[in-house]
Amino acid sequence: MSVDISNIAEVNHDYAIHLARSGDIVIYENGTFKIADIHKHSSFEAVDFWRNISLSAEILLKACLLRHHVAFFRKRAHGEYGEKVTAHTNPWLEKTLKSLQIDYVAQINTGTVGTALKSAEKELFGKVPVEPEHASLILQMFYIIMRTRRNRNSHFFFPNQSLIDVGEVEMLYLPLLNRLEAIYVL
Repeated sequence: MSVDISNIAEVNHDYAIHLARSGDIVIYENGTFKIADIHKHSSFEAVDFWRNISLSAEILLKACLLRHHVAFFRKRAHGEYGEKVTAHTNPWLEKTLKSLQIDYVAQINTGTVGTALKSAEKELFGKVPVEPEHASLILQMFYIIMRTRRNRNSHFFFPNQSLIDVGEVEMLYLPLLNRLEAIYVL
């Protein structure tokens, strides 16, 4: 039995939206991410939000790469186990899997957000109509998130990270998610 990942870009797009919306701080309406009516959150819920929205941005970036046929993943060594993988209705992805000699889901290494950003900078931003200043802004926003939220909230609980700063959401995360959403739908 094999898993068909032909629609992996769409599935990851949907998952990115789900993650951004978890915590009821961000909503997604008519293709746009917006701030919700925010209620008080516990410190754990706030840290969950920061982790989820940061991961949402990474997954949305990777969905954009896949949708626009930029192969950012590599073959993971020693992954010859579990279910086999195909992409029967996505010729580009099927060809990519074959060229990387990926036969199993476990062999797919999607890399880090840093490697995905390098692929976006090298291939995606030249492939889709993105103004250079918008591409630069996307990269800068990700690097801010990586330094201030992403790893800090993913691997350990720091009480100083447990407040929801609406300004940060509105000035950093929403513009980033909406720029990525615009690229995704191109």
